[in-house]
Amino acid sequence: MFMKKNAKVSEGYKKIIFGFVVVTVILVIVVLYFSASRAIIRVAAQSTTIETDFVSDVATDGGMSSASALQGVLFETEVMAEEVGESTGQAVVQGDSIGKVKLINKRSENQTLVKTTRLQTSDGILLRLVERVDIPANGELEAFVYADDPDSFKELEPTSFIIPGLFENLQKLVYGESSTVLKSTGQSVKAVQEVDIITAKEILDRKLVDKAMTEFKVQLPNDSYQIIEIKSQLLDEELSDEIGDATDQFSISQKKKVVLLAINREDVLQLAGERLGNVVPSGKELVTVNLDNFTYSVQSFDDASKSGVIKAHLEGEVKIQNNSEIFDKDKIGGLSPKGVELYLANFEEVEEVTVELSPFWVKKVPKFRDHIEIVIE
Repeated sequence: MFMKKNAKVSEGYKKIIFGFVVVTVILVIVVLYFSASRAIIRVAAQSTTIETDFVSDVATDGGMSSASALQGVLFETEVMAEEVGESTGQAVVQGDSIGKVKLINKRSENQTLVKTTRLQTSDGILLRLVERVDIPANGELEAFVYADDPDSFKELEPTSFIIPGLFENLQKLVYGESSTVLKSTGQSVKAVQEVDIITAKEILDRKLVDKAMTEFKVQLPNDSYQIIEIKSQLLDEELSDEIGDATDQFSISQKKKVVLLAINREDVLQLAGERLGNVVPSGKELVTVNLDNFTYSVQSFDDASKSGVIKAHLEGEVKIQNNSEIFDKDKIGGLSPKGVELYLANFEEVEEVTVELSPFWVKKVPKFRDHIEIVIE
């Protein structure tokens, strides 16, 4: 074929070639722009609290059992204890009595003073004992007194007394003292109130249960067992004074039958953890279990079957995952960094948002889903 030497490309072809080059360059730039554009959205997640409350069967040795029941240890015992209570009430001594006098015995043996024994002041005023007393050796006690001559007696300031009925050499060893003003109208003294007895019984009940728990604890295989009181039954009770009695202190003693149940805390916690995991919302993950708020108690117990039901409570903290539905890339794509922050600010699970775009010329989040990366800090 014949070709002419030094043939020139026509202007039309030049334009076509130039146009093709320009379009190609534009396409390359567009492809590079979209393929290179990236967005990393860093999210500081706000944790939220979830909780679970559930019940579970508990079986004990010799009792009914099932594959899903927790295993417990039953303990029954009888315990006795005494509690001394303080009287907080007030009572006015009635009748001939005008108050109390402290009687002191410095002898090495007890000293008995019969009813109506005289107590005499240095100026001759006489008082008498309301009841017989036995003062312990090298000890003292308080006793009610009344005026020997009620018609002439008005009041008596704190003073000391001799006991004229004793031999003279004993009067320095056995004598009386008053620390308050004694009046013919009577004296206000401490008396037992109903609340005092109730308070003492509450303290005594705790003391008896603690005593039973101490006995039980030494029989358990390890310290992971938690002891729970099932019930306590009063078998016997003695009270030294009744409501209204004039006394500074009183005593109460009780004998009780106490029934206790011990359950391995680790077993309950494992079950609670499983139940808590079941309530984790979709798109979130459990990051913390709050053991401070982990509690369980006996809801019911059947004596016949030696089995019961416990109720447990457990709380935990969850955070969103990057596959959460709130990170809808179709909604995020095309937004500016500020737009992404405003959009995610609508969700309480998000605490703070940082958007990183690249390369430098990219101003908005790319619309390609695989070009958007969600990072949970």
